[in-house]
Amino acid sequence: MTAKNVTIAPELLERAGKVAQDKGVSVDELASEALQRELDRVSLERFRRQGDSRRRGMSDQEVERTVEDAVGDVRAR
Repeated sequence: MTAKNVTIAPELLERAGKVAQDKGVSVDELASEALQRELDRVSLERFRRQGDSRRRGMSDQEVERTVEDAVGDVRAR
């Protein structure tokens, strides 16, 4: 892994240090985990928005049926 430096406000770094110590991890590990969670959250939100735009007013049941049909079509190939 290539190391990179980021600037963190002193107050945030102090808080992160306390949490990291409580969790038994380094501040670097805590920061990496937090960044990964945020990136995952952003990706999931983007995926949700794309799904909402593709729904075109379908109910949850209609979406589920459409997905099941599509999965069945792919498996039948």
